[in-house]
Amino acid sequence: MLKFNVIVWALVFFTFSGLATGKVLFIDDFEKDEIGKEPSNWEHLNFASGNSTITIEKDPQNPQNKVAKTEGIGLYIPKVAERENWSDYIWDFDWMWENDSYVGTIYRVEDAEAHFHGSRRQGATDMKIYTRKAGTWAEIASGQYPNENNVWYSHRLIMKGKRHEIYMKERDDETPFEQLKPVVEVENDMFKKGPVGMMGITAGVSYFDNMVVVETIEDFKRLQAVDHHRKLTAIWGRIKNR
Repeated sequence: MLKFNVIVWALVFFTFSGLATGKVLFIDDFEKDEIGKEPSNWEHLNFASGNSTITIEKDPQNPQNKVAKTEGIGLYIPKVAERENWSDYIWDFDWMWENDSYVGTIYRVEDAEAHFHGSRRQGATDMKIYTRKAGTWAEIASGQYPNENNVWYSHRLIMKGKRHEIYMKERDDETPFEQLKPVVEVENDMFKKGPVGMMGITAGVSYFDNMVVVETIEDFKRLQAVDHHRKLTAIWGRIKNR
């Protein structure tokens, strides 16, 4: 079966739709990258606590699919213009954990030592948000979402003003995020602007796929509106056929 490449179809859609409002900030499904190499659309930040490399690997659940693998501590942010000015955005991606350890994401990244950090914690239940500032971690929010290793989950982060909302569901769950309650939510504006990012933590091994960053929910709805023409899948977790 053919895969739907999110980058190509998103560009086609926005080129011909004539839409003037809303914005797609970043899309990457890692398909054009080379196995064993670093993701080409991402920059490796120099993080004092560890500089492990994120690499492109075969999806453990589907060897025909390419994903980004984190192992140990390593920070990566998108190579895209104006990323330092991103403030309010919605970030959807798929995420899978290989072992019971700490793994994370970063967002509103000002630099390697200044950002928010969303983390799946050891024990496969707790999801937390931290700040990282001048070498110090501080927990600002916690929620529970029982999960399993080696299962793909879809994640949505909504960042607007000082409000953070993180949603989770199994990737095969077709329930729209809009019908779910946030797993973690908090108000904190320590960091005002900056891109999203991938982050490996300690001995944790995780996988990322299907990165989509937009400015508003309406941007997702516009993309999803062409699903009946089979130009984009309505569920971002199924962007690439499995």
